[in-house]
Amino acid sequence: MGTSTDFPEALAVLGLRTTPTNRQDLARRVAARHPASQPWSAVQTAAYRRVWEELESGCEADVPLAA
Repeated sequence: MGTSTDFPEALAVLGLRTTPTNRQDLARRVAARHPASQPWSAVQTAAYRRVWEELESGCEADVPLAA
C-alpha cells in the first residue's frame, strides 16, 4: 500500500464498510475491530493514515480533537 492508496482500499484494510463520519468515529470503529494488544502491520498503519487524511481534508479539518 503506497502513498497513492485508494480510499476504498484503505477502508477495506481496516475492516470498515462505510466512511467514518469524523476522526473520533474512525478511532472508535477501528478500536472495536483491532485489539490494542496486537501490533499493526505497515499496511494497516498506512490505511489508517490514508483514512485520517481524507477525513482531515474534509469539512472537519478545523475542528480540534477533544483531549
